[in-house]
Order: sequence, then C-alpha cells, then structure tokens
Amino acid sequence: MRQSSLSTLTGIFLLLCLHMARPEMGKNVEKPGICPEFTIHCPFTMISLCWRDKGCKEDMKCCFYNCRKQCMTPWLSLD
Repeated sequence: MRQSSLSTLTGIFLLLCLHMARPEMGKNVEKPGICPEFTIHCPFTMISLCWRDKGCKEDMKCCFYNCRKQCMTPWLSLD
C-alpha cells in the first residue's frame, strides 16, 4: 500500500474514533409529549424529514405522520 493511501485510511480511522468518542452524539434525546396518532393506511413510506427528536426545533418531536417521519407539535396529554 502506498504512503498516501495509508495516510488517508489512518485519517479516516481517527475521525471515526473521535466521532464515536463524543458521548453527546450518541444520545437519543427524547422531548416531552406524545406524538399525535392518526390511523391511516400508507401504501409506502416517504423520505423522513427528521430522524430523532433532537433534530427538531424547539419543543417539536419527530413523529410518524402522513406516511413519513416529520417534526410536529406534540400532544401534552391524551385527554
């Protein structure tokens, strides 16, 4: 293996190690509230607009709605 290839692989390996070592990156922050639930049939799932609650602004949660995951204002209770 050539020196430049080895240097590139070493750099990528170090970046991955640093990324995995950051404890706050791996936490799934769940915000308070309940995702609105509506029973609809989805013939397919569209591309998600969010992945986790921490990706949504302010108090919004990442919820499955209208056949995709998207940021929504949560219900505070089921009443």
